[in-house]
Amino acid sequence: MLESRDRNPPSLYVAELADRNDGEVVRLEDEETRHARSLRLTAGDAVALTDGMGTRRLGRLGVPAERRREVVIEGSLPANEPLAVELAIAVGNRTHTLWLVEKAAEFGIRRIPPIETERSRSVSDAGRSAGFWDKAERRALAAVKQSAGAWLPQIGSVEELPAFLARVERSEEDGIVLDVDGEPLRAVLPASPSPVVLFVGPEGGLSQIEVTACVQAGFRAGRLGPTVLRFETAAVAALAVVSQEREIAGARLRAHQGEST
Repeated sequence: MLESRDRNPPSLYVAELADRNDGEVVRLEDEETRHARSLRLTAGDAVALTDGMGTRRLGRLGVPAERRREVVIEGSLPANEPLAVELAIAVGNRTHTLWLVEKAAEFGIRRIPPIETERSRSVSDAGRSAGFWDKAERRALAAVKQSAGAWLPQIGSVEELPAFLARVERSEEDGIVLDVDGEPLRAVLPASPSPVVLFVGPEGGLSQIEVTACVQAGFRAGRLGPTVLRFETAAVAALAVVSQEREIAGARLRAHQGEST
């Protein structure tokens, strides 16, 4: 019988994992070696490996103990499909943003672009530097491993709002902006499980001019409820709604395709 840790092994990061073969030995990076030590893993323990790009493999720490930096790949592990959502967030408080990035990564979304808006410019403790977003990416990776995920969201550099809207308008993605005066979020989501760009404004919300610009760029305005939520609360709540609706839409599509064959 498998030990409980073998049935649900802790996750470690290995780059370019899709190109690795069963039986191959991979060497852990320094940070992952420290992570293995913090988990008190020992030689011979099973681990789940992920590259953050959709691949998960089963591995085992090297034996003897002095080879704990090495992992032998033993097979494949199931991996969920990514949540086809780009979560655009207004630049905000560093602590709250890091928390949000962690939670968003647990959903398995594909991209997190930070957006500069009218009211975000006054946030003095906001994260705007490349160093801050490097830290956010490390937090996202830790969240992916903790949640046994397979998809590390790409975190873009800070974009100005007009450039962001122009990029989404040129794409074939459905844009939704959270706004307290919009329709209920579920009502504005597309019926098909197509990619969605979800835009969450800063503390204090987007200005009316910015909301209008979003609508003119093809975004639909959706709300979560009658109260004003903090930006990180609103983002996580919206992701939960979108995740459930995408799962339902995907099930309906598969059922329809099954009926057609």
